[in-house]
Amino acid sequence: MKRVSIFTHSFLDGYNCRFTRIFGGGLERYIYDLCGVIQEMGYKPEVHQLSYYQPFATRFEQIEVFGYPYDFDQIAEAFEKMVSHARGALIYASCIWHPIRYRIGSLGICHGINWDRPDLPQSDKTHVAKSIQLALDQLHRIVSVDSQFLTYCRSVCTYEDPEQVVLVPNSVDTRHFLPKEKKPDSSDIRILFPRRISYERGIIPMMLAADRLLRQYPNLVVEFAGELVKDSPIGDTFLLWMREHPHKNRIIHRTYAFDRMADAYQEADIAVIPSIFSEGTSYSCLEAISCGIPVVASNVGGLNDIIIDGFNGLLTAPTEERLSEAMIRLIEDPALRKTLGANARATALAFDKSIWKQRWKNILADYLEGGAT
Repeated sequence: MKRVSIFTHSFLDGYNCRFTRIFGGGLERYIYDLCGVIQEMGYKPEVHQLSYYQPFATRFEQIEVFGYPYDFDQIAEAFEKMVSHARGALIYASCIWHPIRYRIGSLGICHGINWDRPDLPQSDKTHVAKSIQLALDQLHRIVSVDSQFLTYCRSVCTYEDPEQVVLVPNSVDTRHFLPKEKKPDSSDIRILFPRRISYERGIIPMMLAADRLLRQYPNLVVEFAGELVKDSPIGDTFLLWMREHPHKNRIIHRTYAFDRMADAYQEADIAVIPSIFSEGTSYSCLEAISCGIPVVASNVGGLNDIIIDGFNGLLTAPTEERLSEAMIRLIEDPALRKTLGANARATALAFDKSIWKQRWKNILADYLEGGAT
C-alpha cells in the first residue's frame, strides 16, 4: 500500500510523555482526521513528530507514529531528519514559518499564523516572511485553514499561481455537536472556556475576567475545559489560581475525550474564545456554534472568518476589559443569547465536516495522482 507521511511538531502527547494518547489540541485532531481521509483514499498514513523527550516508534490505531528529539533552535534540522526516515508522499503540517528545506513539490498546511503579535520584534517578522517565501518556492501547494494566512501571502510574498495557497477552513461534525435545550428551572449561568490552558489561547485575560464576573454574579459558574502542560509556568499559575480562588467552588477544570466534548458545550450558556495570537479557524469556536452557543471571541486570526459580530456571537479585542464587557452583555440579555445561538447553529452548517473531507480528497487526488508518491 502506498504511504503518505505527515510531519508535525505535535500529535501524540509528547509534552507529558504519554505516547498512547493524542494530545488534546486542534492541530492533533486535524492530523487524526486527515489520516482518516488518507486511509479512505486507499493510502497508509504515518506521522513523524517532534518529541520533547526520547525518540519513539509506536502505533496509534492504524497510524504509525515516530518521535524525534530535537533542540529548540534546530527545528528545521529536525524536520530534515524526519524526511530522511519518511516514506511516500510528504505533507508538512506545521512549523511552516521556519526556514525548512522542503522536498520539492510536497504539500504544506498552515494552521493559523503565530507571528501576529504586536510586540514581536520586526526582525522576527522579517525572518518569518523570508521563511514563508521559501515554502512557496518549494511546495506544490499550501493549504490554509483561514483567510489571514492567504492574505498574508498575497501581500508579503511573490508566487505565480494564485491557487498555490488554497483556503480550506476547519470543520465540525454538525451531526455530533448538536444544540440541547437548557433546563427551564436553572438560574445558573455557565461560561465555558473550551481551550488549551496556554498563553496564546488567552488564559490570562480569561482568568482576570473570571475574577471580575464571579464577584459580580453569584449564579455564575466558569468551566475551563482543556489540556494543560504540567510543570509549565502557565499550567502551574492556573492551578494555583484555581486552588486559592475565593470562588473556587464555582470554577471547574476538566478535560474531555474528543467524543465527549459536546457535553461541555451543551451544558454551557456562553462560550469564550479569547485567543491573543496564533489562531486559525478554531475547532472550539466551530463546535460551540454548532451546539447553538453564543460565542464571545477575540478578533484574532481565523476567528474573524467564523464570527460575525452581533449576528452569531460577539467579537472583541483580546483584553480583560473588552471580554468582560461582552460576557456581561450576554449574561444580562437572555434574548440576545437565544438569537445569537440560533444564528450560530445556522452558520456552523457551512463548516460541516463532510465539506472539509471532500475538499481534502480533491487536493490529495491532484497531489497523489500527479506522481507525488
